[in-house]
Amino acid sequence: MRLKIKNLLYQNYLILLAIILVGLFLRTYQLRERFLYSHDQDLAGWFIKDVVIDKHLRLVGQETSTQGIFIGPFFYYLQIPFYLFSHMDPIGGTYLVTFLGILTMVSIYFVFSQIFDKKVGLIGAFIYAVSFYTVNNDREVVPTMPVILWSVWFLYGLSLLLKNEQKKASLVFGILMGLIWHINFALILPVILIPIAYYFSRKRFEYKNLAPGLIALFVTSLPLLLFEVRHGFQQTKAMFYSLTTPQSDTVFTGYEKFQRVWYLMSKNIHGLFMGTFPWLSFESVSFIFVVILIFLIVKKIIDRRLLFLVVIWILIYIFFFSSYSKIVSEYYLNGITIIWILTFSVCIWQLLKRSDIKHFGVMILSFFFVFNLNKFFSYDINASGYVQRKDIVSEIKRNSNDRGYPCVSVSYITDPGYNLGYRYFFWLLNVKTAPIGNDVPVYTIVFPLKPIFVTDVNKGAIGLIYPNHESYAKERIEKGCSGENSNLTDPLFGFTR
Repeated sequence: MRLKIKNLLYQNYLILLAIILVGLFLRTYQLRERFLYSHDQDLAGWFIKDVVIDKHLRLVGQETSTQGIFIGPFFYYLQIPFYLFSHMDPIGGTYLVTFLGILTMVSIYFVFSQIFDKKVGLIGAFIYAVSFYTVNNDREVVPTMPVILWSVWFLYGLSLLLKNEQKKASLVFGILMGLIWHINFALILPVILIPIAYYFSRKRFEYKNLAPGLIALFVTSLPLLLFEVRHGFQQTKAMFYSLTTPQSDTVFTGYEKFQRVWYLMSKNIHGLFMGTFPWLSFESVSFIFVVILIFLIVKKIIDRRLLFLVVIWILIYIFFFSSYSKIVSEYYLNGITIIWILTFSVCIWQLLKRSDIKHFGVMILSFFFVFNLNKFFSYDINASGYVQRKDIVSEIKRNSNDRGYPCVSVSYITDPGYNLGYRYFFWLLNVKTAPIGNDVPVYTIVFPLKPIFVTDVNKGAIGLIYPNHESYAKERIEKGCSGENSNLTDPLFGFTR
């Protein structure tokens, strides 16, 4: 009997290892080419430079889209060892999110196995490893990337409470609640499920079990507390203002907001599972998942207490964002992605358990694998990301060095916002810049490429126009370059010095 159990465990771990290797491949294949580098990643580089090079410990990360509210610094500090490993190159950030993606696969396996069965854990890990949606999520070097990782451990915390393991649950929730500010403020929404889960546990609350959670919460929240005290509770006021004041000029009625949230939720579910599968609309897929949830409720396949918490979790997100004045994006709803993975995993597990319909489960997983791989390999790679931006700045450095320019000026022919996401490369490649108008050669970056703009060099979808070299006198260039490096002194949108 023991030998049989050992063989099963060994087999499960081999399957998990295979899943991890597939997931690792999908997250590292064409790592540089698929690195979507833009302003957010540029800001991360400046944060890390400020800490590592300038020796300035920071309490906040970049400013969010809501004025006065900053994301926490934890994700940025996590990138530091990877930046050091890559010699301060932003590619180091991709190593971190790859690691976090692998950690999420393992976490899903562990949590689903603890709540249900190891087979459910393997199915969940497989879904996360292969889904085009989650693969892309794990390639984005942004603080919101670990939302699904946070969510799976929140689910684990709820299960611990239902099992009356208050001390463990307290520690898990303490860490997770402290990390909300560092990842995504929307993660505060499911916190209301904690007292509900405690009520369902039917066990007397013991205050001594709070200690581990309170300590963890204090430690992870310390940067926020220090920042708020030093700055007159700026973020607290900004948060209150954002919740009580319209955040968008676009006016939606209540039903229109609900429609948009439902559409985005359906789009996320479709992206999570369908790959290039052509015959189902976004709404059809969400309807199927609602039916599956109802089936799980009726058949009592999942603990009804946990299932109730999961349904409330979904409804909280829908109702909150249906009433929130800010225009909602897809990533706001990533906090419920783990629920769809769980629902699908349990459903497939039910199919695989029965020999008469087992082949349907295998067929569904096979289709899932094929269609998601097809989407991954047929996906058009962004031609204005990390590789192209770094190449453009490298070309400016090469050409200016060949001409003997001590510094350069840079202009942009692009839409507002697309001129951001280059400045860290100018620092990394040691290119000094000066304001335009100082008799300094002006290099012009063009995006997107258009026939009316004749460029000298193209890197993917980004072009570069050289200065009219003959119009710049050496003496005037040297005078124009005698000042400070404007790349280091000019304000940077979203970055506080």
